[in-house]
Amino acid sequence: MAETTNTVKIGLDNWEVAKLDESDRVTGQPMRIPGLTSAQLALTFNTGTFQADDALWAILDGGISGLALTIGNADIKSEHKAVLHGIELEDGMEVYTADMNIPYTAHIFRSRLNTGQFVWFGLVKGKFMPGGVDLNTRAETPTGQPDSVVGNFEPRNDGITHIIARADSPDFDLAKFRQKVFRGITIPEA
Repeated sequence: MAETTNTVKIGLDNWEVAKLDESDRVTGQPMRIPGLTSAQLALTFNTGTFQADDALWAILDGGISGLALTIGNADIKSEHKAVLHGIELEDGMEVYTADMNIPYTAHIFRSRLNTGQFVWFGLVKGKFMPGGVDLNTRAETPTGQPDSVVGNFEPRNDGITHIIARADSPDFDLAKFRQKVFRGITIPEA
């Protein structure tokens, strides 16, 4: 029997976002947003139970009904908010309007394993609502006050909601993973 190495996730980085068009394909090039501090992926899977013969007969799967990603970031800059939220930038100002049209976006980020390999996460179609701010006065010992935004995701038109890929899998190919998440980008030649 082959010996396995125990693994644990110990890091987080490489957040990329790409705008989607009406056919759920990437428009333009993905944009890297530096400063990722946290990522919390919440998944809701609907199940029901069926009773027969006075007992539980079957558990019925209803599929994924909700997917939310909460991102903590050191400082989400204006040019990143323009992609994430669809806001207009004018003369160095972020202009928010009552009739904002938030674009659909696809996202990739990764977590480092204690082995040095990565686990890659891809969320294929969602909208990130502009977040508020939670700021405090500076104390004697300053502490950072990261931004936080929440994205809600839905299935893409091919039914995919999200993709997780492990670099420690012998079949892993980063270019293919990126192309599967960011549909419409080209895979670089080997």
